[in-house]
Amino acid sequence: MGMAVKHIFILAGEASGDVLGAEFIMSLRQVEPNTRITFTGGQAMADALQGQSPLIPLSKLAFMGFAEVVAHLPQVWANDQKIKQHIQKEKPDVILCVDYPGYNLRLAEWLNRKGLRGKGTRVVQLVCPQFWAWKAGRLPRIAAAYDAVYPLLPFEAPLLQEAGVSAPYFGHPAAHRVQPGQVDKSGPIALLPGSRSQEWARHIPVFAQTAKTLGLTPRWYRPGHVSSLQYQKVLLSHGVWADLDDIVSGVPQMTGVSGAVVASGTATLEVALRGIPMVVAFKTSPVSYQIGKRIIRVPYISLVNLILGRPAVKECIQSECVPSVLAQAWQEACSSGTSLGDALRVAIDKGDPMPSIVAHVLAL
Repeated sequence: MGMAVKHIFILAGEASGDVLGAEFIMSLRQVEPNTRITFTGGQAMADALQGQSPLIPLSKLAFMGFAEVVAHLPQVWANDQKIKQHIQKEKPDVILCVDYPGYNLRLAEWLNRKGLRGKGTRVVQLVCPQFWAWKAGRLPRIAAAYDAVYPLLPFEAPLLQEAGVSAPYFGHPAAHRVQPGQVDKSGPIALLPGSRSQEWARHIPVFAQTAKTLGLTPRWYRPGHVSSLQYQKVLLSHGVWADLDDIVSGVPQMTGVSGAVVASGTATLEVALRGIPMVVAFKTSPVSYQIGKRIIRVPYISLVNLILGRPAVKECIQSECVPSVLAQAWQEACSSGTSLGDALRVAIDKGDPMPSIVAHVLAL
């Protein structure tokens, strides 16, 4: 057993990290009901903490892409100051960084420089930064910055361990969270254009037009931190009308749809585990794309293909992220009749990983 953990600060910067943070909190509460928790994040974590307010809400954190971050620099700077002041004042026993790799690694390095990590604060990262995708040079930095890293993809653990990182693989929570589901061949098409405003701007019009091209009713899946009414306004701001009945949340329970078009991210894994045929789509600003193309070193962008090591789902990226290509790829996916759920589950399922992660954190 490590030191007594009286206060944990959890830092999540996007919707998928908010869900993981909430799962961590619920597992922690089972064994340590009285540990104080402060956090940055969204509704899932707030709910897990009976409505406690975040230090900074998700809506002020989720910026991605090179051009997009620059546009929000004052907000980014203010967030950074607020987080650092909180840590210096409260001196939490554990800082759990969830995903959000660029910022979290810089914060972890700052904690080291300030000597805060050496003074009894443990710094851990849940979800490994994707150094293998585009920043191999990050590996020594990760090894130096964290007391432990909890990878969610099976191939990451040995790479981290070789570099001297404490990185046990406990499985991926999605395998525990998502049960196999049913496809309704005559059902609507599920559209998942991402969880951030920049993604919405690029994906919503294209996804809506894809549904129209296929002659299908769209069912929009919103992230948990946005209400149906807010999401309806988001769609409208991009020229798309949807009834509130056609706006839902909860990808792990997805049912009654014929297939899905999904922006890359955790949702690709959840939809595949559900056994729903899909196409992965991704479009970013031309500047971000050109920069990304030069530095990304892996052959796929979807977690499904990365984990299986083959092009199991079709990826329509940038110039291919257009209604005609998406519609054709979607029809091919639906007619192939192969479900990837079982193969994925075998690759990533080791039971419920969160209790193991919590135990490991408490024992540091």
